Amino acid sequence: MPEFTPEPRLFRVGYALPPRKTQAFMVEPFITHAKHHNIHFIPIDISKPLINQGPFDCILHKFYGQEWDLNLQTFTIHHPNATVIDRPAAIQRLHNRISMLEPIPHLNIPNLNIPNQLLVHDTQTLISTTKDLVFPVIAKPLLADGTTNAHNMVLIFNHEGLTKGLELDPPLVLQQFVNHGGVIFKVYVAGGYVKCVKRSSLPDVLDEGDGVMSFSQVSSSVVVGGDDSDEKVKMPAAEFVGEVAKGLKEALGLHLFNFDLIKDDKSEGYFVVDVNYFPGYEKLPFYESVMTDFLLDVKKSQEVVVVKVDVEKT
Repeated sequence: MPEFTPEPRLFRVGYALPPRKTQAFMVEPFITHAKHHNIHFIPIDISKPLINQGPFDCILHKFYGQEWDLNLQTFTIHHPNATVIDRPAAIQRLHNRISMLEPIPHLNIPNLNIPNQLLVHDTQTLISTTKDLVFPVIAKPLLADGTTNAHNMVLIFNHEGLTKGLELDPPLVLQQFVNHGGVIFKVYVAGGYVKCVKRSSLPDVLDEGDGVMSFSQVSSSVVVGGDDSDEKVKMPAAEFVGEVAKGLKEALGLHLFNFDLIKDDKSEGYFVVDVNYFPGYEKLPFYESVMTDFLLDVKKSQEVVVVKVDVEKT
């Protein structure tokens, strides 16, 4: 008799994403590609209990708030074998521009650090706590919660700029600006997948300047040009990027994130200046394959857990 081959198990992925994220990420080519690998996507209604929806083997989400967190917690209690990407407590750390960078120095990776930065709680202490700052600095809102305001930043050239024309209200972070050749590296991580891309950034500051300069998202476009070997700022070594990505993944406890890396133009050092949850993977080439492979790895990890449990019971 011919050997019986069971049908591959359907992997049911629920997704709860803001409308703009859904429109950009959940496109037909991605859905179709995943379907060919027995991955089925199910939209989630965040206004209803998760336990009344599905069933789900995995949940992808990018919503925040106490009510949603409680909804996820209740779901995981009733479905402990399902995978939530990612845990709200781990994501929450990235909503604070101080806590998001705290793990970096502890990774103990040579030539890796974060810029000097200072948390300013209120206007009264803005001047008194910044006497020893080295200018220029970038003022960023403390909260990085995905809102429009979270992307509003100000480049401050001197102490005078702290009080004149500063459009941001505390609490905020003052991060030392490091000349980096007008180039920023965005490193995308999806499980074991790591991709580094080069994008444009703020130009180097060659003199003190005057007061302040407001701006929003810095890395808005991919840098294009001649051969990379002819460019001033070269791509960091793949081994270095992979080591940072692995260290951050373990320290943060996240599967889907990216981090912004800049190269100090005065040394061999690199600085991580930002970390974001569930970034725009759809901007990457062949992202459909990247994210499908990621979900297949999640499925495989669940199957390994089931096998281990079965072995322990025997």
